[in-house]
Amino acid sequence: MKITNKVLSLLLIFSLFVGVTGFIPQVKAVSQDEDEAYLEDSSVIIEEDNDTDAEEELEEIQGVEESSDEGTLSEEELKSIKITAQSWDRGGFNGGRIGGGGGGGSIVPKPKPTPKSTPKPTLPAKGFKTGAEGEKYLNAHVNGNGHKTFKNVKVYDKKKKKYVFEKRIIDAYVSKKGVAHESKVGYTSLSNFVRKQIDKDARLRSEGRVKGVKWHFFKSAKTGKIGITKNLKEYLEKKKIPYQIHK
Repeated sequence: MKITNKVLSLLLIFSLFVGVTGFIPQVKAVSQDEDEAYLEDSSVIIEEDNDTDAEEELEEIQGVEESSDEGTLSEEELKSIKITAQSWDRGGFNGGRIGGGGGGGSIVPKPKPTPKSTPKPTLPAKGFKTGAEGEKYLNAHVNGNGHKTFKNVKVYDKKKKKYVFEKRIIDAYVSKKGVAHESKVGYTSLSNFVRKQIDKDARLRSEGRVKGVKWHFFKSAKTGKIGITKNLKEYLEKKKIPYQIHK
């Protein structure tokens, strides 16, 4: 039996139709799986200040050169430096006369001006766009002296499965009280890096290198979210680190 051109054409059209209809559901199934995976991932870990944390993490895992603490100078240290410089500029030290050596006469100290109270910053209703903005606000809120870096902090790294010595960069350090404050922007989870930060703070406190620790959580202007996961809350409480969610 001969197959005419018309029959061949019909067979070709039928095969194309079957191929297309069989292909379309597969495409939809793949895209649906991808959407579900994306939604699942985004609902578990959302940390808005990961840019800042990434920089800190890179710094904290770098090798330690010396064991001394370093950071911003306290107000007392700055005053001491200024007083020493002024004394030498006057030509003497510890009561020396202006233009002379260290003999006779004394410098009458000027009365200290009454310090003006600094108004507390206002928490933005929409939250912070970046982690750096949160850190800036926190320093103003707690009268902090900026970042302070502690070296040689022993901490257990779950990924490496061993104890390591790393730096700990404090977001807002109040030198007068010796209190370390940590800032987080957005909904924060207990990642390996965050867990190590908590462990480092607990160790710094137990070793007496800081007198106190407090963590602060702020709203993200990008996602509108704020707060912490259940396991992060439980871990902070386990390590007896107080925290505040600023709403």
